Amino acid sequence: MNDKLTPQQERVIKLLFKFRFVTAKLLAQVLGIRPDSTYVVLEHLVKLGYVTKKYDPNWRIDRRPAFYYLNHAGVRAARSLLGVTEPAVHALYKNDTASPTFIDFCLAALSCYSPIKQSLPSGTELFSKSELARYKQFPKNRPDLYIRTPEKHEAIVVFAQDMTVDTMKKRLNELVDHSEEDEWSGKYPIIAFVLSSANAKHTFLYRTALMVESMGIDEEDLMLKAADIHAILENQGSPWSSVYKPKQLTSLL
Repeated sequence: MNDKLTPQQERVIKLLFKFRFVTAKLLAQVLGIRPDSTYVVLEHLVKLGYVTKKYDPNWRIDRRPAFYYLNHAGVRAARSLLGVTEPAVHALYKNDTASPTFIDFCLAALSCYSPIKQSLPSGTELFSKSELARYKQFPKNRPDLYIRTPEKHEAIVVFAQDMTVDTMKKRLNELVDHSEEDEWSGKYPIIAFVLSSANAKHTFLYRTALMVESMGIDEEDLMLKAADIHAILENQGSPWSSVYKPKQLTSLL
């Protein structure tokens, strides 16, 4: 079945595995090409039966674009192209029944991908949650992004803009606990949270600073950072702040 695919179509299928839900515009930003070119590839994959397109004419009022995802045939093609096991793609078989909230979350994470990558050194690798399913060293709740620079500097990114305070605290505690379990070879990655607003960012930094102080953790033990998603999308350069210096803007890595 894969002999019908061009190299560009194969690349798009791999990216749909990586991000799960995409729009032509957001995928074009990742690929560095024109949105209309991405649209043509996506539409052809729909015709070939690998990709499902969702669009409602009522979305035109809100200027909401169509989105695309791998259907079962597309997931099987992705598995073949990537050489991964069935458990690594299992979650993608649920694409058809994903909630609107989850789809919007995936699209928001994708919208941050290119701005974050542009701020990092050339050659930096960014792995999505779907890609991390095959690796055992990560906590059970995989991060939304794992980043590794050519110099082996690392970061774990959690998109928390839609999380409740309790859920956010639970995710943070899971990562802090994981950092203390000696599962990681070398220094533990920077833990970075993306928040819904500047106010949410500052609240997170304040609460987390109190938590790490009570636990006796300092920046030599574990680095924790946060950013406002709007600052990331506006490509402000250094939108991150650490819990140890919350008023100072810095880069992620």
